[in-house]
Amino acid sequence: MRAGRLDTPAELLELQPDLAVRCLDWMWFSINSKESADVPAHTGLRSPAKVAVRVWWDERLRQGRYLRAGERLLLIDDVRDFRGDRGELAITCTELVGQSGQYLPSDGAPRCCRVHLTHEAPYRDELGQVTNYMTRAEVAIIEVGRPQEGDQLRVAGVPYVVANYADDSDDGVVRGLWLLPVE
Repeated sequence: MRAGRLDTPAELLELQPDLAVRCLDWMWFSINSKESADVPAHTGLRSPAKVAVRVWWDERLRQGRYLRAGERLLLIDDVRDFRGDRGELAITCTELVGQSGQYLPSDGAPRCCRVHLTHEAPYRDELGQVTNYMTRAEVAIIEVGRPQEGDQLRVAGVPYVVANYADDSDDGVVRGLWLLPVE
């Protein structure tokens, strides 16, 4: 195998239509960050640097599923049969990164999650005019589902309440939220 040693255990996860997370299996992988000289800074929950993964062929490994290896959460972007013989797969992933946080739904149990915060982000009205500056967050749907207005997030010990859903920011992987500090 060109991947070298398969030295990282990870869970293969699937997000079901009802937003329940199903663990399909755990497997051994070789996980390496792709080399790049000019990786831009993080501007959201998705890391701009891609992650290269190698593994023995398995039909359950496909685009849109996730790998959880320890604290790392990887979204599978592309899967290709490395030699065309169903022996080895070359996978490209996007790592979801952020600060450790806790999601506190108004009607459920608290859940650990990763959160990317942007303080003083421009809040625009329906005409596209900046009307205010607020804290904007991005969260992974696989970790928290789809938070609603009134739910809370706690990041670095600071509690926030979800004020609104950030329009056009839910792409099935990440959801954007507007937050207000809890006073």
